Amino acid sequence: MALAFIDWLIIGAFLAVIILIGIVVSKRSANTSADFFLGSRSMPWWLLGISMVACTFSCDTPNLVTGMVRGGGVVANWGWWAFLITGMVTVFIYAQLWRRSKVMTDLEFYEIRYSGKSAAFIRGFRSLYLGIFFNCLIMGTVTLAAIKIGQVIFDVEPIWAVILGSVGVVIYATAGGIKSCIWADFFQYSIAMFGAVYAAIVACRQPEVGGLTQLLHHSAVIENLNWMPDFSTWLAWVPMLLIPVAVQWWAVWYPGAEPGGGGYIAQRMLAAKDEKNAIGATMFFNFMHYAMRPWPWIIVALASMVCYPTLASIKAAFPGIDPTYLKQDIAYPVMISKLGPGLLGLVVASLIAAYMSTIGTHLNWGSSYVVNDFYKRFVRKDATEKQMVTAGRICTVALMFVAGFFALTFLQDANQAFEILLLSGAGTGAIYILRWFWWRINAWTEIVAMVAASVVAFWIVLGVGSEGTLAWYIDTSAVADRVFVIDDADTVSTVSEQHARAQVEITKGEVELDMLADLWRKERKVSEEARDKARTAYDTKLAELNDLREAASIATLVNAVPEAPWKAGLTEFYANQTQWQLERTNKRRVSLNLEEKALSDISVGFGGLQAGDKLCIYHPDVANLKFAVQLLVCVIVVTLSWVLATFVTPAVDRKKLRSFYQLCHPGGPGWRKVVMEARADGEEIDQKNAIGDWKLPMQILCVFLGCITIYASLFSVGNFVYGNQGWGFALIVLALASVYALFKCFGKIGVESGD
Repeated sequence: MALAFIDWLIIGAFLAVIILIGIVVSKRSANTSADFFLGSRSMPWWLLGISMVACTFSCDTPNLVTGMVRGGGVVANWGWWAFLITGMVTVFIYAQLWRRSKVMTDLEFYEIRYSGKSAAFIRGFRSLYLGIFFNCLIMGTVTLAAIKIGQVIFDVEPIWAVILGSVGVVIYATAGGIKSCIWADFFQYSIAMFGAVYAAIVACRQPEVGGLTQLLHHSAVIENLNWMPDFSTWLAWVPMLLIPVAVQWWAVWYPGAEPGGGGYIAQRMLAAKDEKNAIGATMFFNFMHYAMRPWPWIIVALASMVCYPTLASIKAAFPGIDPTYLKQDIAYPVMISKLGPGLLGLVVASLIAAYMSTIGTHLNWGSSYVVNDFYKRFVRKDATEKQMVTAGRICTVALMFVAGFFALTFLQDANQAFEILLLSGAGTGAIYILRWFWWRINAWTEIVAMVAASVVAFWIVLGVGSEGTLAWYIDTSAVADRVFVIDDADTVSTVSEQHARAQVEITKGEVELDMLADLWRKERKVSEEARDKARTAYDTKLAELNDLREAASIATLVNAVPEAPWKAGLTEFYANQTQWQLERTNKRRVSLNLEEKALSDISVGFGGLQAGDKLCIYHPDVANLKFAVQLLVCVIVVTLSWVLATFVTPAVDRKKLRSFYQLCHPGGPGWRKVVMEARADGEEIDQKNAIGDWKLPMQILCVFLGCITIYASLFSVGNFVYGNQGWGFALIVLALASVYALFKCFGKIGVESGD
């Protein structure tokens, strides 16, 4: 679509201000590595908190939330809301510990906590693994969102979206280091938040929507508004709520919500003036991140379900979108395109701000790993401060190139990357919590966990896959009431052969589809007529392929079997499951004051799977467990691996343990052995009496109160949005009461001032 002159003027002015900030700040900083990566450890809590929340306000996050809401309703956001618990643990337990460590990066922690070559190895390896691969995967996801915005708003090629989106941020991140990023974040967050709120207002004003009240009562939206899952079946609430809240928050390492703190959150805490500012920054970040930001995105996502109910409707309105990127998450930039001149430029500038704040932080964070924990530690130990700053700037540019490559090659949608990141960190989270409070954790613990997590994640994703995971539990008693099993040998053999033959044709069709997508990309440069002709060919092949997939599905092939002794049982199974679905649906609709549906209105998309020598027909809710099962398998296998490794490998050197404890004094029974042995040797390492006056029980109470405060605030805002004023005010009262109790409890913990 075409932007007006005023839109370009606003975007240009925004970019000029951002680059100016980088240039101005660079003249007052970036003379030393501590300046470049930590801002001389002099940053106040409010500025750091805004920087943290700006970093997580990336342009892919609205896309991710939109994809979640369109795919599973508002309740799907528990996939990331559950990480609030991790955030509160960081605020009240780990922020103090990180600030006391005085390290430049959280990877430097390895060699103040562990000893020997294993400590050096894990520091060096993770500096490259996290700083380059993992970090660039995250930046690639964010850049993918920039590509989709570029396709919808500017109608530009993906490569140009990457180039134009990255130039400004590379300039200021390279020039001024973390101070440039933080001050740019301060400016960018204001723009980004205003843009998000205004985008929600405009979305509600669309003629198809007719206002917020009409949106909330629209037939396409009303059944997707619940922020709690369906408790009538465990197949809905266990994977949606229980697993994230009970397991995910502590077991999974995820950027921005690392158990025990870490990554760019740790970098911001290390840049704080003191413990008090580190705690204040992380608390402010978590409040803004979870309580205030989600609802504008959710409103836009809900409005998109009215304006563009299907991907086909998006494609019809925006024929220039690359078929590869046509996923549910593209609905957010599609809705943004509905703004008028001037305001469109402002909101587009807000999306650019969101993109730049995230990329700037990740560039500085990643380069700090590569420079401080690899280059300085292993390549050039005598590197001067000037050489380290220069290396940081070179690395900043290089990381942007790698991230752009990831975005242009294998990444396709935000949910895909979200699941990859979760699985690759599954099972390692408990280590990052325990390593501060249990002396027996060593470098081999982390090495084994890292290797096991990578191997298991790749095995599950690339080897087992979704169908393989489903086969693990499809024939178990846990889901027996939602599955019909066919063990007739003749039927299994016939259906299996038909399915295998069809898969060959499907593979050929997928290759042809990729070729037609490449043809579309070439033809769109020729003319609109050539582009539309190529798109028609692509859509025709896609429809044929989808029909073939449906015809070759296990469920369809089973239904096509003419006569068999199990037929009557299958018919009864279909009837029972459809009736169960009707009862669930009507129970929910009655609670929403909606008219009940008839049995003829219910359509259940039954799935089918071959599991060994059996065929299984199942209710679609059974498939909801796939990711939860994958996550649990990763957590269990990885946890068992690192626990075993901890006990069979040598303990950390006593001298190293004592120096670490003296520096950070975490306290608790997990360090009593070390403290007592030091005293027996005539060395007092517990000058703060952290063993005798352990604050953790009170800190855990603060974590609990902090979660109540922010969750109450989150759902208070939601109730006001939904028009439930009574519940909104009641939750505000609960939040305020929790804040009062929180301050009382926190006063008993205390913080250390200075360095």
